[in-house]
Formats: sequence, structure tokens, C-alpha cells
Amino acid sequence: MKISREAKIGMIVTTGIVLLFWGVNFLKGKDFFSSDKLVYAIYNDVEGLAPSNPVMVSGMRVGLIRNLKLIEDNSGRIIVSMHVTNKVHLPKNSTAQIFSTDILGSKGIKIILGKGPDELQNGDTLLSDIQKSLPEEVSSQVAPLKAKAESILSSMDSVLIIIRDVFNERTKNNLRHSFESISGSLASIENIVGNMDTIMSSDGRMKKIFLNLESISSNLKNNNEKISTIIDNFAAISDTIARSNIAQTLNRTQKALEETANLMTKVNQGEGTLGQLATNDSLYVNLNATARDLDKLMNDFKENPGRYVKFSLISFGKGK
Repeated sequence: MKISREAKIGMIVTTGIVLLFWGVNFLKGKDFFSSDKLVYAIYNDVEGLAPSNPVMVSGMRVGLIRNLKLIEDNSGRIIVSMHVTNKVHLPKNSTAQIFSTDILGSKGIKIILGKGPDELQNGDTLLSDIQKSLPEEVSSQVAPLKAKAESILSSMDSVLIIIRDVFNERTKNNLRHSFESISGSLASIENIVGNMDTIMSSDGRMKKIFLNLESISSNLKNNNEKISTIIDNFAAISDTIARSNIAQTLNRTQKALEETANLMTKVNQGEGTLGQLATNDSLYVNLNATARDLDKLMNDFKENPGRYVKFSLISFGKGK
């Protein structure tokens, strides 16, 4: 059977179109001769994601984005469908995270593997997540430094205000007077040092004082043995005093004083014979009356001795 020229041209054109379509899709990452599974993920914002963007697992390309469609529930959410090769076994609870594939801002989806036992099947919906962009990462890192810098600047501003308030005209004058006083004090110290140098270098009192000190030290050195003997004697005296049981003697003395104090207390209170003598004046009155009567008796005896003694010379001669 002879094929016409027109048929040959048509077959060639059709084959070329098919090969061109397959080549373009192959370059995009879609292979019609391999079996893929279609999975989904839902996002509030796709961050510039576009069809034919890659789907990666651990840095390896395992599929591509097929389509992005706005969900018709007025929520503004976007459902992203993607082809994933069956050659890679993915857990069903994996997460599809939008990330930047280069520094120019190109986007892709990175599947973060989960730990569930079930494998991802055709038509499953993955968990969704969006990776922070480079500016966001830089902003998150710089934000604490910025806040700290602002705090430091605020503190510095407060310090400058305080310094400005402190160093007013009055404070400046005080500081100037203080520096003048310090300068005068340094001049006085310099003058004193000069005078001390003059005194030390002359044959005045300081030299005599140092000579006397040298003489005293020499005497101490020469009489070292005597000083040691005196110290030994003092040590012996202190040992003797320590062995003399001063504490017991003091205790006895204190006890005697306490007993004397008790005795005097009883005397003052009129207890005992001494107490009666000290506090009761009846004995004094009786003694006084007796002395007065005795004095009268002696006077009467002197004046009238005949009343009390009767004798005669004859009787005395008789031995009576």
C-alpha cells in the first residue's frame, strides 16, 4: 500500500508535535512514562509559588507543582496539587513546606518527612507550612539587636541628659575651684617634700633623732641577755601567781564578804544580840540610869562616909 505524500507529512508533523510536547514537559520535570501520585496541600498564602516549581525531599527533586487553585468557599485559601514519584516512600503525616529555592526568591515545596506508619497515597492531603524568607530570618535575628540598640541609645540619652543637668554652670565653677584647690595642695605637698629633704640632709633635729634611735637599738642589742632574763623572771612570777590558786582565794573572800553583808543586814534588822544592841536603846537607858545612881552613891559616900563604914580605934586595937 502506497502512502501518499500528504499522509507522510501529517504523520511527521504529528510526531514532531508529540515529541515537542513531551520534551517541553520533560524539561519541566514531568515524565509521562513514569507513574506518579497526585497529592494536595492547602495554604493561606502561596508566597509566589507557581506551576512546574519543584517538589523536594531532603534536597532531592521528587516531583513538581501541577496546579494552584483558589478554593471556592470565600476563605481565600489555595489548594496546591503536586505530582510526586512513586519511587519515594513518604509517610502520610508528612508536611509540605513552601521554601525559597534560591536567593532570587524562586519558590518550591519541601516535604518534611513525618514519622507515621502509613504511606502517602494518591489523592492524600499533606500538612502545610511556609518557611520564613531570608528577609524574615534576618529580621527575626536583627530584631533583638535592634531592640537592644534602641534600649542602649535610650539609656545613653538619659545619661547625657543627667550629665548635662549635673555639669551646669555652678558645677563647672565648683570643678574649676576644685582643680585650683588640688593644684594648690600639690604645690603645698611639693613644698613640704622640699622642706623634708632639707631637714633630712642637714645636721638638725632629724639627724639627732636617728642617731638616738640607732643608740637605743644598739643598747637593746647589747642588753639582749638581760632583757631575756627579765622576761624569764616575769614568766616565773606569772607562773607562781597562776599556781597560787588566786581564784579560790577570791572565791573565799567573796564568800566572807557575802556573810558579812548578811550579818550586817540582820544587825540592821534587830536580829540577835548585836541587833538588839544596835537597834534597841533600853540597855543604853538602863546603863545610863545605873551610872547616874552609882555617881550619886559615890558622891554621898564621899560626903557621908560614916553612914557606910563604922569603926573605932579601940575596936581596931582589939582585933575586931
